[in-house]
Amino acid sequence: MHTKNNCKASATCEKDFWDKLQTEIMLSNQNLTQDDMRALIEQSFLFSLFFRDCSRLETFGFQSLLQIKDYGYVILLDFESSTQFIHPESMNTLTLHHYIRDILKDTNHAVGPLIGKRISILVSYDVKNTADKVHEEELADAFSYYEEESLSIADSLIDTLHNKYHLSVAIGIGGVTRFHSIHSSFIEALYTLQFCKPNHRVHVKETDKLRDNIQFDYFETEKHMLDAIRLGKAEAYDYFGILMNWIRPMNDTAKRNHILEILVMSAHAMRIDNTNDVKYYNYVGSSKGLLEYTGMQLIEWAYNQFIHITGYEKPQNTIDYSNKVVQVTKEYLEAHYTEDITLEDVAAQVNVSPQYFSKLIKKNTGFNFIDWLSMMRVRKAKELLNNSSLTVKEVCYMVGYKDPNYFSRIFKKRVGITPSEYIKNSTSLKSKG
Repeated sequence: MHTKNNCKASATCEKDFWDKLQTEIMLSNQNLTQDDMRALIEQSFLFSLFFRDCSRLETFGFQSLLQIKDYGYVILLDFESSTQFIHPESMNTLTLHHYIRDILKDTNHAVGPLIGKRISILVSYDVKNTADKVHEEELADAFSYYEEESLSIADSLIDTLHNKYHLSVAIGIGGVTRFHSIHSSFIEALYTLQFCKPNHRVHVKETDKLRDNIQFDYFETEKHMLDAIRLGKAEAYDYFGILMNWIRPMNDTAKRNHILEILVMSAHAMRIDNTNDVKYYNYVGSSKGLLEYTGMQLIEWAYNQFIHITGYEKPQNTIDYSNKVVQVTKEYLEAHYTEDITLEDVAAQVNVSPQYFSKLIKKNTGFNFIDWLSMMRVRKAKELLNNSSLTVKEVCYMVGYKDPNYFSRIFKKRVGITPSEYIKNSTSLKSKG
C-alpha cells in the first residue's frame, strides 16, 4: 500500500537518482566507453527494478538488452559510511561499478547504482544451460549449487574490496528465484543486512541459525516485560535480558533500532498510572551513547538505560526490604522455598492474618505472594541450570515444584523460554565465550 509520504519519498529518491545519473554523464564529457554505457544501463535497470514501478515491457527490454537469464539472486553491498567513495568528489560510481564488474567477470550479472551507501547486484543464470544439463525436477539441487556460489562470490567481493581497494563492506544475500520474482530476493538480502557486520556476509538461509540459540516469541516476551514494568515486578529485568540476547547477533544499526524501541516502550510503561511520580526520560540527551557505542558496549549501555528508567527513576517499584514483614518474609522464603509452603505458613511466621499479610505484601512489593515465591524459585532454578549438569526434572524438584510440566510453564512465563531452551542458550553462550 502506497501512502502519500511513501510516494513522496519514492519520488524524491527517483529524482535524486536520475539527477545523479545525468551528472555522471556530464562529468564524463560524453566520452563514454562501451563499458561505461553498459554500467549506466545496468544502474538504470536495477534502480527501476527495485526502487520504482517497472513495467513488464520495460523489464523485458532491459532483460533482453543485458542478457539477464531466467533465474537469479540479489546481493546487497552495504559500505561503511567512512569509506572514501561515499564522497562523490573522491570517487565516482562508474569507477566503483567497474571495480565490482572486474571481481564478478566470470558470472552473468548486473550492478546497480549507489543508493545511500548500498549497491545491489543481480546475479543470473539459465538452469537449463548449466554444465550438468539440470532438468526441472532437479531445480532444488541447482538452487543449492548457486546458493553456495553466492557465498563464494560474496567472499571474493569482501576480500578484493577490502584488500585491494581498501573498502569495508557488509554483504546480504537473498535466495535463488525466477527472474519475475527477483524482488523477493532483494527483500531477503535487505533483511539479512541487520545481521551483517563489516567485511562479513550472511545468506538469508543463515538467519534462522543465528536465532537458534534464542528460541522464543519476541513480541510475547516484550509484552511480559512491559507488564512486569507496569506492575513493578523485578523480573522485568530478566525479560529485558532475553530481548538483549535476541538482538545480540545483529549489527550495530539493527541493535540501535531495537534498543531505542524497547527503551521508549519501557519509559512509557513506567508512566502508565504513575504520571505524577515518574520523570520524563531524556531521549535526546541519551541519544549520544546510543550513536557512539558499538558491539557489547552498546548492549551494556542499554542495560544501564533500562535500569535508569525502571529502577533509578522509580525506586518505589522495587521491593522495600526496610519493612519488617517483608524482610522476615524474604528470609523465610530463602530458607524454605524448596518446601511446599503456603501464604498461611508465612503469615503465621510474622504473626498476622493471611488476609492482612496478602495486602501488605502486595502494597510493599507490587505483586502477590505466589508471584514472589515463583520468582524466587525460578531465579534459583536459573542458577542451577547455569552451573550444573542437572536435568530439568531434577531442578524442578530442587526448587520446590512437584510437576515438571507445571515447572516448565511457570519458568517460561517468567523467563520467556522453557528450561530446556534456557539450558541450550546457556551452553551455546559458554561455548562462544
